[in-house]
Amino acid sequence: MRASKRNRGVSTTLGYVLTLSITAVLVSGLLIGTGQYVDDQRRQVADRELSVLSERIAARTADIDRMVRAGDGTNEVRVRIDLPRTVAGESYRIEVSEPTVTTPRTHDIMLTTGQTDQAVTVSLRTGLDIEAASLSGGNLVVVYNPADGRLSFESGDTVSPAVLAPSLTPSQRPSLTRSLTPSLPGRSSAPGGGV
Repeated sequence: MRASKRNRGVSTTLGYVLTLSITAVLVSGLLIGTGQYVDDQRRQVADRELSVLSERIAARTADIDRMVRAGDGTNEVRVRIDLPRTVAGESYRIEVSEPTVTTPRTHDIMLTTGQTDQAVTVSLRTGLDIEAASLSGGNLVVVYNPADGRLSFESGDTVSPAVLAPSLTPSQRPSLTRSLTPSLPGRSSAPGGGV
């Protein structure tokens, strides 16, 4: 009789420990799986937001380039582009490359996130040079300086009233090329194929 009571006590304790262990393993697996899912969703949202912002910057810059070249080019132009400070909850940077030597000039505008190291590059063809720049994400001001005949980007929220570019038909718009390139540690992002 005593042996069966002792065995009953051991089996209850053992069953309790096994139940706790299995529960801990299942909860850990659930948390790890959910965390991975959330990270994947955040990366997809960041890709979409970076794509939209890079297209907005490129399209607005192309409009300003067209407007300046259509005029006499003697007046300074400052146009603000409203952009959020973060994408998918993290900061981002805006990089503008040096122009190619061909005409029309080709510039790469690359947006990269801070933590997930994602990058979106848009190639923009313009008639004017755009000064190379590296800016933190947020509102931009595109400036045309008649002294050097170039466009440049500045950070900031203060700008004179926005100049509206003339409406352009699709055939008049400069061509844009977009590529999504996840940045890998130790490798630089290269623009990919066209849209």
